[in-house]
Amino acid sequence: MSAGRIILLVFGILIIVWSVGLLIAGGALLWVNSALMDSEGFLTTRTIDLEQDSHAIVTVPADIDVGAEWLWDWGDLGTVKVEGSNDDSAKQIFIGVSGESDLNTYLEDVEYDEVTGFSIYPYRVTYTNHQGDSEPAAPVSETFWRASVHGAGIQTLEWELEAGSYSLVLMNDDGSAGIDLSVVFGVKVPPLFGVAVGFIVSGTVALIVGIIMVFFAVRGRRTPQPTPTISEVRADQET
Repeated sequence: MSAGRIILLVFGILIIVWSVGLLIAGGALLWVNSALMDSEGFLTTRTIDLEQDSHAIVTVPADIDVGAEWLWDWGDLGTVKVEGSNDDSAKQIFIGVSGESDLNTYLEDVEYDEVTGFSIYPYRVTYTNHQGDSEPAAPVSETFWRASVHGAGIQTLEWELEAGSYSLVLMNDDGSAGIDLSVVFGVKVPPLFGVAVGFIVSGTVALIVGIIMVFFAVRGRRTPQPTPTISEVRADQET
């Protein structure tokens, strides 16, 4: 095989491998778009059950830097959504977003659980328990929340990210201990259907190109067969 054919073969194989990656990515995005994205364009988790004996469940403070201009170029993609309800029929749910310093003051000497680990598949939530002896004021009576919702039934909080250090807080709306909630988390993402179709089309075209390159690289050059002479034909007939 000549050097040119070898180069053609190598690049053909690389293009085929790349095309398979595009097709897999496109298929995965189509599945995500149909199975995990809601009608508002939020990529959501399944319903998660949160049950603790303390007064509050809070997330580890997240440092948000709005200097990521690429995020804001997509409009409202910097929006998160928390949808939840209280599984205790005698209580109502509270969902809030708080700055780190305000939350530390509010929960001083109050028992609460901080989420330190979270996975969806398999479902697992790990907590660090912070001990305390004080009863917190009802969260609905406080004014430091950056965003909050509360009430009976399903409550939905949508919050556009802001610069700073913030935590998500889940409680009973009266501040009582014993939390039993069902929650869905979501984040705004760009439309995935068009991206998925683009990946699939690009992958299909690349696959065809790669196959053609490999075909021409491995195809053997035909050697023309000489026409037998009359004497050779007679010799074959005699034998």
